[in-house]
Amino acid sequence: MTGRTVLVTGARGKTGVEVTSRLRRSGADVRAGSSRPGAGMVRFDWDDPASWRDAVAGVDAVFLVRPDIPAAPELAAGLVEANPDAHVVLLSEQGAEAMAPEAWARRVEDAVAARASSWTWLRPSWFHQVLTDPRFYRDAVRDDGVLSLPSGGGAIAWVDARDIADVAVAALLAPDDHNGRAHTITGPEALTVAAVAAELSARLGRRVRADDPPPETAVQDVDAWTADILNDLHQRIRDGGFADLSPAVKEITGHEPTSMGDFIAAHLDHWNRAAD
Repeated sequence: MTGRTVLVTGARGKTGVEVTSRLRRSGADVRAGSSRPGAGMVRFDWDDPASWRDAVAGVDAVFLVRPDIPAAPELAAGLVEANPDAHVVLLSEQGAEAMAPEAWARRVEDAVAARASSWTWLRPSWFHQVLTDPRFYRDAVRDDGVLSLPSGGGAIAWVDARDIADVAVAALLAPDDHNGRAHTITGPEALTVAAVAAELSARLGRRVRADDPPPETAVQDVDAWTADILNDLHQRIRDGGFADLSPAVKEITGHEPTSMGDFIAAHLDHWNRAAD
């Protein structure tokens, strides 16, 4: 189905930029939303309800990247209420179905489902792209040769944001095929932090050491809400909550999900010590 009008929230983000480009190639009319809009974008700022109400008016579908703030359930509810007829594809997280109803991620999902006429939940595992993001692990891998994550040796079914985007676009363009469904999205294998560090070492030709620090070190100097979210994430890794594999990428898109080795091989410049 082409000719649809789709709002992409977080259009500058890891998945948003990929969803936007794929939708445009499909012939969809894309409203790429950002709080810092550039050419070909629309203003969309969660702190300014007028901006997102204007952005969502009259669209056929919404790719909803929840804001990582405590008020996300209420904000998602307000966005959906501004156009309840639009099909909403919500970017959630792996394992949300096992959370208590009062958990933040579940509350965002429920806020969408209670208000949208049709919806799809995407529940991806940890993104490959956190390894190339300077806000996460890129600089420590590049500069110090360390990949540090309090995982307790638990495995993660790492997934490429481009594969998530492919699933998202399928749901945005063919909502009848995905209405009311929750797609867990993973890569082809579950890897420990040590295994990822070994893959980085092999591809880069220099040692990258895996570090498994105490969980409390990861929440120093952050606010209480963020600390709770991080502590929950790290506990779920230790408990195996991100290790289950899903066939969704192959079943929905027709192609195999990207492996960690292939992702690393294609992004070696990010860990080059001369990189920006």
